[in-house]
Amino acid sequence: MKKRNLAVAAAVLAGTVVLTACGGGQKAETTAAATTAAAAETTAEETTAAETAAEETTEAEEKTEGTAELRIGQVEAAAHGDKCFAIVTAVIDSNDTIVASYIDEYQFLSTNETGVPNSESFAESGAVAADKVLASKRVNDAYYSEMMKKAGSTKNIAANFDEIQNYADGKTIAELEELSGKTPEEVVDAVSSATLVDTQGYVAAIVDAAKAAQENDAVVYEGDVDSLSLKRIEAAAHGDKCFTVAAALTDGTNVVLSYLDEYQFLTTNEVGVPNSESFAESGAVAEGKVLASKRVNDAYYSEMMKKAGSTKNIAENFDGIQSFVNGKAIEELEAFSGKTPEEVVDAVSSATLVDTQGYIAAIVEAAKQ
Repeated sequence: MKKRNLAVAAAVLAGTVVLTACGGGQKAETTAAATTAAAAETTAEETTAAETAAEETTEAEEKTEGTAELRIGQVEAAAHGDKCFAIVTAVIDSNDTIVASYIDEYQFLSTNETGVPNSESFAESGAVAADKVLASKRVNDAYYSEMMKKAGSTKNIAANFDEIQNYADGKTIAELEELSGKTPEEVVDAVSSATLVDTQGYVAAIVDAAKAAQENDAVVYEGDVDSLSLKRIEAAAHGDKCFTVAAALTDGTNVVLSYLDEYQFLTTNEVGVPNSESFAESGAVAEGKVLASKRVNDAYYSEMMKKAGSTKNIAENFDGIQSFVNGKAIEELEAFSGKTPEEVVDAVSSATLVDTQGYIAAIVEAAKQ
């Protein structure tokens, strides 16, 4: 595993040490000699002390500035009932502390609401019922929250997700896992700023995402970790048969970390997102189809790619694009929109996807949210 330095912040402060020697009660020549010897010894000790102090000062400054080894992970989860599924992203540091987290949930709603990108294509292909769209609850916050209000909720769904994230951020995986032994009511009481009855499920999903992050490559960030924010969007980065979920951890100027996954309707022989059976039973998804993560189904999807001439798995391609993007300025990445797809593929030598440009654009869009 390779670590990448994203920023370097170092300032060594040199201090001036003033030495004072005193003597008395002995013959002049003896005192002078002793004083000289003592001065030499004291000078050496104080020089060493000065060097140690300088090192400690440097270390303190670096600690104050902030140095963290960061990893990102993402999972799908059935955090709330069987009508929807959550996609949860988490960033952790080397102490397994959650630096940032992001929750969104997806449910099949009527076509009056805003579906994920390529929803029309999904309906035209017959994968999704003609009167349904797969929709982000955050994107449809007003509509979904109105339904919640009728059930007695006092807070919008997006605000609830944000409050759960705020509770989780700054806590270790172990601290959050302690909530798994509590009742749902106790967890709601603990996360007092959120009102969702399934708060426990969302916290558990953040834990799973954080554990997934432990297995991924790290970047070294030197700066104020508290200033970083995790953002995410849905995009049509590749054709019309799928939709992309792109995440970006950013300091406002640079993309510090990124994460890509894509979702497509595959046969029921493959692993669908949580609650796929329920979606089929409700008629929202056609019989014989499941909505599936390309990363989860990496082997199957990559085999199809190989038949088309690809030499790299889909997950490896996504990782290569992320590695290229991480640490670069948003402005620098935006410049790729003015290049041809072929030029972008040449630039991102670690990836072979013809739509590499679209994936970079999706990460940029997420970072600019």
